[in-house]
Order: sequence, then structure tokens, then C-alpha cells
Amino acid sequence: MSESKLISYITSDFQTKSDMKVGEIEWEKIMNEKFEKFKKAGAIRQTVTQIWNKEGTLRLGHLWEYKDEKAFVECQKIFRDAEEEFKRRTGIVWKIFSNRGVVLYDTSYN
Repeated sequence: MSESKLISYITSDFQTKSDMKVGEIEWEKIMNEKFEKFKKAGAIRQTVTQIWNKEGTLRLGHLWEYKDEKAFVECQKIFRDAEEEFKRRTGIVWKIFSNRGVVLYDTSYN
């Protein structure tokens, strides 16, 4: 089993394809700038995907894994800061939908 105890899955919807592309690039830059803060706070992993099976939707998916609930809470502070930075840099309007879950079991198919 992985060391992740809590997972967050966030989707971000964009109005245009160019907003999604610029948003993806800028978000990655911001995340890289805050890498050490997230690591210190207890984030284990981040995976970003482009959702392709929802026709007519411009959506990115962000999967985050955390050591525990305390790490999740600490990372939320960094996220708020990152979201403000994203708005300041891009002015892009996006809709964010968050889902949280406690890991019940984890299977690796490696």
C-alpha cells in the first residue's frame, strides 16, 4: 500500500481551449514554485490530466495525495495562495469542483 492516507480530486473547467492551455502552463509554473512548501506540508504526489471523455467540456483533473489529514489542511493554505496567484497572473475564469476521500485500500498493478 502507498503511504497516501488522503486523496483529493479536483476538476477545473475552462471557457476556451486557449484558457485551458494557458491555465495548465501557468498552474504548473506556480506549483513548481511552491514545490518545497507542498513537500514540507505533507503532499506526496500530484497528477494533472486533461479530461477527454466529456464532449463539449474543457476540463483538467488534479489528483493529489497526502500523508494524512494534517497534511491536507496545511496544503489547503498553500492552495489558496496559489489560486490567488493564478488569478493575478492570468485573469482566467475557471470553475473548480473538489472531491476528497480517505484511502480505504490501494492496489498496484505493477
